[in-house]
Amino acid sequence: MSNKVTFGLKNVHYAIATPGEDDSWTYGDPKKLKGAQELTAEVISGKTDVYADDRILATLVSNSGSNITLKLTEVDDDFKVDVLGYERDTNGNLIEVVNHRNKTFALGYEIQGDAKSRRVWYFLCTASPISDATKTKAESIEPNSVTLSITARSIEIGNLSVIRAIAKFGDTNYNNFFSSGPTVGNLGI
Repeated sequence: MSNKVTFGLKNVHYAIATPGEDDSWTYGDPKKLKGAQELTAEVISGKTDVYADDRILATLVSNSGSNITLKLTEVDDDFKVDVLGYERDTNGNLIEVVNHRNKTFALGYEIQGDAKSRRVWYFLCTASPISDATKTKAESIEPNSVTLSITARSIEIGNLSVIRAIAKFGDTNYNNFFSSGPTVGNLGI
């Protein structure tokens, strides 16, 4: 059965990524990122046509990763501390630190209305600092939202650069897809 339409977004997770000495990555335990409203992923790519003998001889295509926009009702405090470099002071206040080192993380989510109920892990992501915006109440109340700008880049597996893993219902790791950070089985290449 092929997908005709997709809708829904749920089960958004993140897992802190730690680099190894050999360019490999390990992932911490996934944490749920609640309040997801919308996710858009745009491929960072380029295309060059090579001309010879008065025609296009080859087309060279590059894929450098993805720019992801994740809209949430609010960014969870754990994500702010774990990824965005916020600290908690002795009063329990959340303190935004501007000279922190960005942490790399994996980003996972599920497309709920997809015919295959696909679950996705992007392997290496970094998030830009968030901006605040709010508005006053009027006759009707419009909820605020926060947008995360995320860049996803690839990892190296053998001689391949891979950016994400996509599981569909029925795959052997589907049921526990978000119980640990992303993994890649044998690629059969």
